[in-house]
Amino acid sequence: MERAGIDETFVRDLVRDLHPDLADFDIRPVPSGWDNQLWRLGDELAVRPPMTERAPALLRKEFRWLPELATRLPLPVPTPQRLSEPTPRFPRPWVIATWVPGKPADGAEISNVRQAASDRCGAGLQTWGRAGRRILECVFAFT
Repeated sequence: MERAGIDETFVRDLVRDLHPDLADFDIRPVPSGWDNQLWRLGDELAVRPPMTERAPALLRKEFRWLPELATRLPLPVPTPQRLSEPTPRFPRPWVIATWVPGKPADGAEISNVRQAASDRCGAGLQTWGRAGRRILECVFAFT
């Protein structure tokens, strides 16, 4: 699926097909990341259709882990609420998640990513013991 092929009408049709209870919410585009487009759905939700080959697997991992992580982290986390499976209209899974207001973190200047991640999330994850330390190690592997 090309990014250009996804517009407000397309997103509304996706939502209407699989989540008709949300079909009347306002839909508007917001700046997106690399792997997913991002669309506001009402005031409290976001639609995240994946745009890259790796994105569906990442969305499934987020759907599995973010709700659990969100309860343990000292900052708000966009938490997946619904996972939509591929359909003829859109051949990849996509997610509806909570909307966290604020500015994107990728615009902030951080001189030491490892320290920033540890400062913001480390204490919450450390309460998980060995599992929390492993999650931090995975986060640091990508920095």
